[in-house]
Amino acid sequence: MRKAVQLCAVLGALAFLPDRAAEASTHSGGGWTVQTGETLGAGLTAVHVQAGWPGISATLLYGYSPTVDLGGIFTFNYGAEGDTNLVHPGLKLQGLAKANLLNDPKYNLGVWFAPGGLVYFFGGPNGTIGGIALATGLVFGLPVAPNVNVSFNFDVPLFIYFVSGYSGAGIPILFGGGVEYFLEKNMALTFNLRAGPIIYTASGAGTDFGLNALFGLAFKL
Repeated sequence: MRKAVQLCAVLGALAFLPDRAAEASTHSGGGWTVQTGETLGAGLTAVHVQAGWPGISATLLYGYSPTVDLGGIFTFNYGAEGDTNLVHPGLKLQGLAKANLLNDPKYNLGVWFAPGGLVYFFGGPNGTIGGIALATGLVFGLPVAPNVNVSFNFDVPLFIYFVSGYSGAGIPILFGGGVEYFLEKNMALTFNLRAGPIIYTASGAGTDFGLNALFGLAFKL
C-alpha cells in the first residue's frame, strides 16, 4: 500500500512538471524577447528589423549570458536622429549591450547602452556632419498574454556632432512604449513609439521635437 501511494505521488509530480515548464517558457511570449527588459538567454541569437520614422534599422543580438545580451545595430535614417525638423539622410553603426536587472514572471526591468558612430548628409553650408552616438535607456516589460509582451520605455539617445569647426550635443529625452506579438515560436511582430524633446547644447539651437515610430519583425535564429 505504501509503495502504491509513493508511486502515485511520483507520477503526480511528473505530470505537474510539464505544466510548470510551459508556464515558465511562455511568461515572456515565445520564451524570448527583443522588446522587454528580459534578455534572450545564453547562446541564443535574434535579428530585429524595423522601419518607419526616422528610418530603417537591423539589430543583431546574442545571448552572452543568462542576463546579458551583446550585439550591434545598423541604421539608415532619413530623419536626423528622429528630429521632425531635420529631414536629412544618414548612417549609424552602433554596438549594443543589454542587461536584465529584474525578472519576475509578471514583470521585468532592463537597461541598454548603444555607443557608436554616425554621419549625416545635410548638404548646403553644413555639408557632411559626423558624430558619436551614446544612446542608453531603461525598459520595463509586462507579459500580458502567452504570445504578447508590452514594454514601457525611457530613452536618452544622446549624440555628439561635429560641424564647421565646432561641436555640440543633442540630448533627446524620449518616453513611450511598444508591443511584441509572437506569430509563432521563432517570429514576432513589433511596434515601438517614443516621443519627447531633443535639447541642443549649441548656442541658439534650442529644442526640437523627437519622434520614433517603428514597425518591426524579429526572428530567433
